[in-house]
Amino acid sequence: MGRSKAPKNFNKSGFTLIELIITLVILGIVSAVVIPRFISGNSFNAVLVRDQLVAMIRNAQQAALGRANVSLTFTPNSGGSDLSVARADSVGPTETVNIDLSSVTLSGDINVTSSCGSVNGQAAITDSTPMTINFGELGSLANSGVTGSVGPVNSGLRICLNNDPVFSVCVSPSGFAYAGDCDD
Repeated sequence: MGRSKAPKNFNKSGFTLIELIITLVILGIVSAVVIPRFISGNSFNAVLVRDQLVAMIRNAQQAALGRANVSLTFTPNSGGSDLSVARADSVGPTETVNIDLSSVTLSGDINVTSSCGSVNGQAAITDSTPMTINFGELGSLANSGVTGSVGPVNSGLRICLNNDPVFSVCVSPSGFAYAGDCDD
């Protein structure tokens, strides 16, 4: 007689390729619209400036080790759109670099590591009040600060970008520069 065919049990769960592609396209569109609302261009500029400052400070410290005193002077231009960073050693100026300061304000001083904002001793870094960081031959901080409040560094140095602790540049008395909120 004839053999009866057993019914085939196919599992019909899962997604088709078309469904997966449509889902990926929708997620791509949503992320392209939503993510820029959370990450503004101003935050991105502050991160770039912060990282450039950390790199330049570390470079100056390395140049000072075992050689001669090295200084960095941070001077925003009067319009506030550029920051001029001049490096000098015992012979004189060695290099000047300009950093784009679009939507970024700078403040800070020595021995002020607790917070950003209006704190005693903390001042805006402007063209008339530039900040100078001096390194001794051992790479540690020597007399530094914003013009008018230059002195010995006991607890470190802080540069605040947009008065936000997350965008701080901190320099320990030993001369090590790092990004982020300063240790107290």
